[in-house]
Amino acid sequence: VSAKYAAEIAGIKAVLKELESGRIYGFNGNCTPADGSLETNVDVLTAQLKDLLDKIEYGKASRCDNEH
Repeated sequence: VSAKYAAEIAGIKAVLKELESGRIYGFNGNCTPADGSLETNVDVLTAQLKDLLDKIEYGKASRCDNEH
């Protein structure tokens, strides 16, 4: 599963890494709107996880499969 859906998992890991490093708009003096608010990042992660679980459950193609 991790190999087949590597692109989706990488996207989730990227958002988590940004959150872990404190790149959250409005927190700790961060004035970079591109980093997104905590709520925005949670919404992004929720959508990414739902998409990944749907693909796994129904055997749908990965984004990687669609790019070839």
